[in-house]
Amino acid sequence: MNLLARFLSVPLRWKLLGSLLIIGVLIVMMTLFAGAQYARDVQPIGNILVESLARERSITLQAIVNSITANLRNLVDNPPLQDAYATLAAGGGSASIQPAQALVQSVFQNLLDNNPTYWQVRFVSIGGRALLAVPSAPQVSEVEEDYFRTFQRDLTFSGIFISQITRRAPDFEIDFATIVRRSGRPIGYLVISVDPTGRNTPTQPSILTALRPLNVPAGVLGFYLIAPDGRIDTISEATVEQTPEQRARAAQLAAQTFTTPINYLSPVTNRAVRGFAVPVRGMDRVLVAEAQVLLTARTDETGRFLAEFGAVSLVVIGVLALLAFFLDWTVARPMRLLAEAAQRAAQGRGLPELNIHQNDEIGSLAAALPALGNISRQDVRALESRLSQRTREVEATRAIGQTLFTLRDTESLMRRVVELLCTTFEEITHAHIFALDAGAQMLVMRVAHAQSGESPLRFGYRLNVSPRSVAGRAIQGGQFAVQLFDENTPNEMISTTRAELALPLRMRDGYFGVLDLHSDHAETFGDAEISLFQTLADQIAVAITNAQLFEESQARLAEIEDLNRRMLGEAWRGYEVARRRAMPRRGFTAPEHDSEWSELQLSAYQTGELQERIDEETVTFAVPVALREQRFGAVEWTVPRTTYNENMRLLARELASRLAVNADNARLLEQSQRLAERERLVNTISDRLSRQTNVEQVLQVAVKELGQALRLPQASIRLAADKLLEPVQESGESHARNDE
Repeated sequence: MNLLARFLSVPLRWKLLGSLLIIGVLIVMMTLFAGAQYARDVQPIGNILVESLARERSITLQAIVNSITANLRNLVDNPPLQDAYATLAAGGGSASIQPAQALVQSVFQNLLDNNPTYWQVRFVSIGGRALLAVPSAPQVSEVEEDYFRTFQRDLTFSGIFISQITRRAPDFEIDFATIVRRSGRPIGYLVISVDPTGRNTPTQPSILTALRPLNVPAGVLGFYLIAPDGRIDTISEATVEQTPEQRARAAQLAAQTFTTPINYLSPVTNRAVRGFAVPVRGMDRVLVAEAQVLLTARTDETGRFLAEFGAVSLVVIGVLALLAFFLDWTVARPMRLLAEAAQRAAQGRGLPELNIHQNDEIGSLAAALPALGNISRQDVRALESRLSQRTREVEATRAIGQTLFTLRDTESLMRRVVELLCTTFEEITHAHIFALDAGAQMLVMRVAHAQSGESPLRFGYRLNVSPRSVAGRAIQGGQFAVQLFDENTPNEMISTTRAELALPLRMRDGYFGVLDLHSDHAETFGDAEISLFQTLADQIAVAITNAQLFEESQARLAEIEDLNRRMLGEAWRGYEVARRRAMPRRGFTAPEHDSEWSELQLSAYQTGELQERIDEETVTFAVPVALREQRFGAVEWTVPRTTYNENMRLLARELASRLAVNADNARLLEQSQRLAERERLVNTISDRLSRQTNVEQVLQVAVKELGQALRLPQASIRLAADKLLEPVQESGESHARNDE
């Protein structure tokens, strides 16, 4: 084997590792080179960093100061609090000052509770005496404080005084103060002492957070605040001992307008630095950000850097191109051939000839691929066969499901189910449906079917609900039960059965029974088949439930319809009787039944069909008046023979039907009116009776009103004592007469 062949046979992992090592070395070299150039030419980036951080932290400081200032303004501008301040400043007895103290103390405590960074809130008199502080502190003189001296110099000051950051071991503190006025007259000072470290709220920005130095790869960025008089606030020390020269430089730096970072002598470190200053609105200070380690660069090296970087890039590109060709020849090309061959093998097709002569992992894979292709083709054929079988089973399940939900008779449904199971699934030789009896102790055969035609089992075949039978185990366990049989242990129902599967038919309130399937092959009921037949069993149970509900609803509808017909007939018979009884009272004479009805009307009423008599020029026909199969009249027409046709008969039937509906509606309306009139009369009589004050008057009014309501010429009421309790005493009688 020559040198090239040996090199191509190197294991793939060593090829990849070598390639990655070469790429890594090149990347390291480029990184070192770019880093060196960055260290020389980083000044523009440093300028951007110093300026952006200065502006960002000034915004943070402005937000903090604005929040504290707003709280201080709210305490000063509140009218009830102003009254309380005036009371505290005026002094007086404890009875008059206690409510004011309670109000101010409550407001101060609420402010402290809502702002964990606040140390203390206090109200100080014009003379410098702390009148009230929360949390409480000894009432000491504040005359030495900066804010007091500032306010004493100018009592017309209307802004917010912000002190320097001071260290009161072991904590830092900064005061925010303002003058409290009442009717334009100063009455004291409000002071909020704040923890600038934000120790109690570590997740929120604080003053010292904005002043904390920042370590960057190129050095350290420092931050500090300068007051207009040149005083400096830093986080490194609470008070900075400044020489007059440093203070003058700081004041000059604070007064200068910055548009870009500049080089200057730091008033803090007395070293040459590059920095940027931003005014902090509302704080009357300037925030300075400066690079304590100065970053310098020579911009005249930019062209040289670009040339050197371009040359190195060309070299790297060339090396990577050679590396890419090597990897393509030794890895990518063989892998492409193997991928194409594997794809053909996965599709079950023959493999092409692979021109791969390497002895590494790729060569071993190419040698093993033909065997894998043969196995893959076998798997594809088996999978296609299985998929085809599953497709047929799914289609059969869908067809059975569609058939199930088109039947509404329970017996027909069950017979059709077992027939479809045996005809659709060739492996099912016998199918039965057992139903639980009323006591849930026996399973009774309802339907049976066999592929051979007639099942050896008949309707009424019974099984005990016990573990001895497969169906009994399915009911007791509430899930499928399967059992295999052979010649030595035959099935108790069918001797040729080699596998039996029983599936419970679950209903909403229990079990209907069991779907029992038999097969002559022991391997019929696998996991997939059991899942399929379980789905079918659930569908069958739902279909049986729907069929039973449909049968019950049909029976109830028939009962309701029959009851409606009977009630309608009774209502019309009662109405007819009442109408005939009312005719004499209304001045009418009730005609004889036979004289009102013609022969055709009677025939139509009795038969419920149209009756007709055809003469030479006319046709007389009668149509029954019926509603809900209850006949209560007939209508008779006489028309010219030339106009009598099927359309006229249809019209007559429609008119008779409409007449029946309208007549029944009129009867109901008349009945409701009578009931309403009767209710009105009863209410009227009850109202009049309730107005009487003795029994005699009640009897007189009752007999009169009843006589008038019933239109009777005479009415009487008699009251008798209880003869059982007083057998000897003569009974009393009260008689009232209604004279119209």
